[in-house]
Parts: sequence; C-alpha cells; structure tokens
Amino acid sequence: HFAVRRDEGCLRGGSEEEAAEGSCTVALDHEAVQTWIYPTNVEVREYQRYIVQKALFTNTLVALPTGLGKTFIAAVVMYNYFRWFPEGKIVFTAPSRPLVTQQIEACHNTVGIPQKWAIDMKGNLSPSMRSSLWKSKRVFFVTPQILENDIQSGICMVKQLVCLVIDEAHRASGNHAYCVAVRQLVAAGVPLRILALTATPGSKQPNIQAVINNLCISELIHRDESDLEVKRYVNTRTVELLKVPVGSDTTQVNAMILDLINTHVVQLRAAGVIDNRDAANWSPHQLLILRTKFSQAPPPNIPLEKKKEIHKSFAALVSLCHVSKMLWSHGIKPAHESIKAKLKEGHSWNFASKNQTFRDAMNMMQKISSEGLPSPKVQKLAEVLVDHFRKQLLIFVMGCIFCLVGFDDQ
Repeated sequence: HFAVRRDEGCLRGGSEEEAAEGSCTVALDHEAVQTWIYPTNVEVREYQRYIVQKALFTNTLVALPTGLGKTFIAAVVMYNYFRWFPEGKIVFTAPSRPLVTQQIEACHNTVGIPQKWAIDMKGNLSPSMRSSLWKSKRVFFVTPQILENDIQSGICMVKQLVCLVIDEAHRASGNHAYCVAVRQLVAAGVPLRILALTATPGSKQPNIQAVINNLCISELIHRDESDLEVKRYVNTRTVELLKVPVGSDTTQVNAMILDLINTHVVQLRAAGVIDNRDAANWSPHQLLILRTKFSQAPPPNIPLEKKKEIHKSFAALVSLCHVSKMLWSHGIKPAHESIKAKLKEGHSWNFASKNQTFRDAMNMMQKISSEGLPSPKVQKLAEVLVDHFRKQLLIFVMGCIFCLVGFDDQ
C-alpha cells in the first residue's frame, strides 16, 4: 500500500454549511484522514487510481466495461472510509449474489477489511437479527430491497452511514429500491458519500441524467474499451458469428402470425395511413410512430367509428409484430408466454382470441412448449460449449501425459 495526503475537501456528501454546522454524527479519525491508502499488492493502473481519488471526495458514477476493475475501485473507497470513520458504517449493495460475493472477496483479500467487522446480510435473516447486526457490524453487503426495507423499518442505523456503494447503478430509475433508499437517506439528512458503478450506463442522455439525479451524483467518469488509458488492459476477443436456422416449427408459427399481420396491414393501407411495404417488414417502433402521427393529424373526413377501427388495427399490429420478432430472436416458448401473460392482463391481444388462425398458432406453441425442447439457438450454444470444453480437456490431458512421460524419463 502507499499513502497519499488528501486534498482539502468534504469527505462525505452535503454542503459546506452542513459541514460547518457539524451535521456529521460519526466521529472522524483526524490522523487517519490526513492520508488515503491505495493498494500496491496488485498492479497500479493510473485510471483506477484517478477514479478512486475522485470517488473519495465526490459522489461519483463510474461507468467502466466489465473486467476493468470496478470491484477494486469500490473496495479501495470502502477501505478508506473504514479507516477515516472508526464508528461509521459502509454499505455495498448489488442486485445479485455473484456481485456481492465478488465484492466481499475484494474487500477482505485485496484491501484487508477485517472479516469480523463485515456481514453478508442475506434475505433469510430475520429483522431482529438484522437489527442486531446493523448495531454490531460496520461493513454491510446487502441487496437493494433489504437496504430499502431496513431503512423504512428503522433498523438500519442511517445516521451512522458514511459510504454507500451501488453496483449495477443503471437500474436506478423510477421507484427502484436504489432510488427509494437514496431518497430516504436524503430526507433523513444523512451526509454520506455515494459511489455508483455500472458497465452499461445507457445510450440515451435522459436515462443517464435520471440515474445521476436519482443517486445524487456530482461527477460522471466514463471509460470505454477504446480509451488509451484502459485499452491495454482489455482482453482481446475473437468474435465468430454463427447463423442458426430457426427451425420449421418457428417458421410455421410465424407464418400464421404473418397472416394475422397482413389482415390489419391491408385495412390500414386501404385507409391510407401506412405505405405499401410487405407485412413482414414492419417493426413495432415504426408502427408506433405512424400511430402517433395519425392521432395528431388524421386524414380529413374520416368518421369517428373508422378512426376507432384504425387505432385498434394499429394496436393489434404492434402486438403481432412484437411476437413475430420474439419468435425469430428468442423462440416459441418466450413468445407463447408473452402472449399468455398479456391475455391474462386483459391486453389488446383479446382482439385475436376469437380468430381461428390465432387459436391454431397458440395451440401449436402450447404443444411445442410442453415438450420442453430448447430453442435452436440454445441447442447450438450447448454444442459450441461442449465442443470448446472437450478440446480444452484434450489439451489438458495431453499436457498431463507429456509431464508424466517426462517425469518417468528422468
């Protein structure tokens, strides 16, 4: 490890006024806080060191591709807050067990947070047990739902929180548990540091901004595989595209769906609200755009009843085209389950429930789904994986034989 003298700045979130008023209820180790520690028991990567330094003093959203060290960055930030606030509590939250396990290993093995102070707060622990652990432990690994519930119930000692690390931060939209938990902490006036991590920040600026707003982020640091400072750490990949025939069953079901699509295409074409392209070439997105255009500026002299029929045909077409795309991309079973779910919800699929072609398609999908056979893509994937590991096993066995022969010769 090496120690770096910290710059002047606020250790936890909150305004300068809050800091001046002493709103932080957690005692600070004034000696430890003069430096921050960065591990050298692993290769020092300059981009990671830069991100750590930023994240220590600013609420930061870090967008890094998988395999470039988000787990390490989080562990270093958590360790320094563990040092700086001897009575403070640090929380790492992630939606899946593998992510939690990976972070636990990094915290214990890479930066050396003592295991006696950490707890993996699994969902099978009773509220009373979790309440006891919130009081006795300092580093917590939790799912977002447990964090949200324990803040709401009052058993999470929110005034003691000094650092919150959020993995898979791109999920932080709407009323996701991440958003609810952060809103509760803000409402409670908790001036904690927030570090948010993601490999997929999103492609649309409004979505990224929503994550930034929902998590009280002050700085976004984004690196992709083309950036010079990370490029040499990216494992090279060879991508081979395999085209897999969808199979005769999928083709047959899709032909039935296309018959239904064509019925509505003919109606909308006759009304002059769509063009003459082939029924198979429409996408749900294109149809939604045309439906909006029709709603905003319908052709003149169309009776009200006709307008209603056109809207119904648009709705039917969007649903049918979506299923057609699902058949090609995911297979029969997911498409069948999607239709069943929407019928159960009273969705617009009811338009087709009395159509014989639709019933034939549903019966065929039901029969194929009940047989339990994997889709052609899954079958091909299994073949590729088995072939790959068979070859790797052969290389391993040959290596072992070579070693044994060499040993015997000696």
